[in-house]
Amino acid sequence: MKKLIFLKFILLGFLVLSCSKSEDSPAPGPDPDPGNPVTAITLATVVSDVNTGSQVVFTVKGNSNEDLSSQSTFKVDGVAASNPILFSQEGAFQVVAAYKELTSNTLTVTVTDAPPTSIVLSFDKACYSNTDSATFVVKDNFNNTVTTEAEVTVNGVVTTTNPYQFTANGNYDFVATYEGLTSSTVTLNVTSDTGAPSTYTKKVLLEDFTGTWCSQCPPAGTAIMTATSGNSNIFGVGLHASGGDPMEIPETAYWSSYYNVTGFPTVYVNGPDTRWNFPGMGQVDTELAEEATLGLAVESAVVGGKLNLEVKVGFNATPDEEVKLMVYLAEDNVTTSTPQAGSSLGANYVHRDVLREVYTNQLGDVIPSSNAAAGCIYTRSFSGLDLPSNIDDMNELKVIVYVRNTYTKTFVDYFGVTHTNSPHYDIYNVQEVHVGGTQDFD
Repeated sequence: MKKLIFLKFILLGFLVLSCSKSEDSPAPGPDPDPGNPVTAITLATVVSDVNTGSQVVFTVKGNSNEDLSSQSTFKVDGVAASNPILFSQEGAFQVVAAYKELTSNTLTVTVTDAPPTSIVLSFDKACYSNTDSATFVVKDNFNNTVTTEAEVTVNGVVTTTNPYQFTANGNYDFVATYEGLTSSTVTLNVTSDTGAPSTYTKKVLLEDFTGTWCSQCPPAGTAIMTATSGNSNIFGVGLHASGGDPMEIPETAYWSSYYNVTGFPTVYVNGPDTRWNFPGMGQVDTELAEEATLGLAVESAVVGGKLNLEVKVGFNATPDEEVKLMVYLAEDNVTTSTPQAGSSLGANYVHRDVLREVYTNQLGDVIPSSNAAAGCIYTRSFSGLDLPSNIDDMNELKVIVYVRNTYTKTFVDYFGVTHTNSPHYDIYNVQEVHVGGTQDFD
């Protein structure tokens, strides 16, 4: 967008300046915090590659992050200039700022006549309720605002209104196009909720890789039962795998290989970064003591023999990484499967919280970043979910939901083997509810 023009001419040593006199430059005021004087300044800008006629806004921050922009002076290739700075010629320009006797770093602004190569669609808020209006902005890669020239669709239908008024709950997919360029899709999850709670209780999930063939596994099951019965904020789930275990499902078989489970039992404490040294509670207590940055609420019901779920994730902080939702179905107090090796109880051995089904992707369903923001509630509804045919007792079914990340790390397993770039995850928080019940944020 071409508006005002900043001219810089060099004509045989004669320099024409378009700036105010030195006495009109901003007068440096007193230090914002006299007890913490400014000893260094940093010059920054949102965009450094612009097209001719673009306006560039610069900020100057002190060493304590105080904003000194209005008290600073600016130069472009040694020539005084006013902030914002407007360019009309192609080239590379060196910009520097000064505050009192301090000089900032130098930024290079590259100006070109080339057309934009991408556009970005953004919104005035991170989350909305079904009575809100959303104001959107479209900018090109030169930071020029092209909203009025762009075409924006909502769920495939062109909208001519900005702000856009929401009238119902659901996902709204926004896409912008401009001069042959298309933005990324922005999905807004609109709900009837007015905002997320400010605090949540941190909870722990103990994921037990086990098997009916494993004679060393019963002590882990006992430790998990003791932990969960002693604290309502601790949940357990049995992930049966390998050895022909009749309770193995595709996900547990996949995970035992994918996450390098090299010994049974292996019990994760909120993800495979921490392997529980049961029965000690130190690792579990450390997790419980952490501040919860999100919480979960679950509503479940069986209708016509199918499972319906509504899962809500409330954020009181914005994650700095991609996060995913996991949904488990577990059955407690299972006695009709193969007897447990290592136990003298035979067919009377009770298998606790056996994982029966996973209703999300094996590695989780991504929560859109536009919905994973402080103060927002992300809602995901599941309807008509099939219940496994091998369930013993419907009254013992539980839904376990949690939010996790994904990363890789290097570690040494029980056998001394080093695993490089091994996939891992941490659980932000977890929630559990019996099928047919409701658990609100807590």
